[in-house]
Amino acid sequence: MNLEGIITALVTPFDEKGNINEELLRSLCEYQANKQVNGILVLGTTGEGISLSMDERKLIAEIVVDELKGTVPVIVHVGSSNIKVVFSLAQHAVDIGANAITSIAPYFFKMSDKEILDFYVGLSNNVPKDYPIFVYNFPEAAGNDVNPDILGKLLDKVENIAGIKYSSSNMMRTQEYLKLKKNNFKIFTGADQLFYPALCLGCDGLVSGNANVLPELYLAIFRSFKENNLKAANKLHYFGNEIAKLFKYGNIPALKAGMKLRGIDGGYVRQPFRELGIHETNKLQVEFSQILKQIRKILPQI
Repeated sequence: MNLEGIITALVTPFDEKGNINEELLRSLCEYQANKQVNGILVLGTTGEGISLSMDERKLIAEIVVDELKGTVPVIVHVGSSNIKVVFSLAQHAVDIGANAITSIAPYFFKMSDKEILDFYVGLSNNVPKDYPIFVYNFPEAAGNDVNPDILGKLLDKVENIAGIKYSSSNMMRTQEYLKLKKNNFKIFTGADQLFYPALCLGCDGLVSGNANVLPELYLAIFRSFKENNLKAANKLHYFGNEIAKLFKYGNIPALKAGMKLRGIDGGYVRQPFRELGIHETNKLQVEFSQILKQIRKILPQI
């Protein structure tokens, strides 16, 4: 799968009781498709995936694949510390026609390099040999790290490892991954604040939770870079940095509040998260409005 550019890490909209809001989920898919993002990742960190039951995860994947109907590539996150759950979700993604899967390494329990390698080999063995798998490395959250040695061995053993999403600010590590690139292997950063530097190093794109709020900004950065308009890309990246600081990586309540400020209904968060209070929302609105005003001088369509 020749995937590059902006992949939106889609939020999961809930109602006030914490139930999946299918109508809002479908509208979010339509919104992202209309903005022409390059892909959608569901049930990752931003999608609150690991807090959902297996049945809920399967339902969300089904809704997204059905709504998009092949217009935008869909990557389903299947990660869990329960290996049977991982394999079941992976097979389900294949069955419903999702374009690819991704998985974080099993979390909480400390794993050896060999155990992490065996996990991804086992995942590959549970899907068709040509079905794309993206490694999702988020060591700060998982407690386990897919280091370059593991990734190199994995690429030697498994043909369908299509790429990696690296959600960390370690640019030296990113360079080590880039040394392993071959064939059509893709490297995506998950750190919005490093998007432009990552592109300059040779990465293929960004998996962004903040693209739920401002997909146009990140698409413009990528488009400017591809057109070799590096001055514009760098300038737009500055605003991407400001947005990343405003919503703080992983702060899903703030992200959904920011969506509402743009007129995009991302639904409610689910416990243990809580909705932002009035004071927090008002502060966010003031700061977000100031940044938007500056961005619109360059991108008036936002």
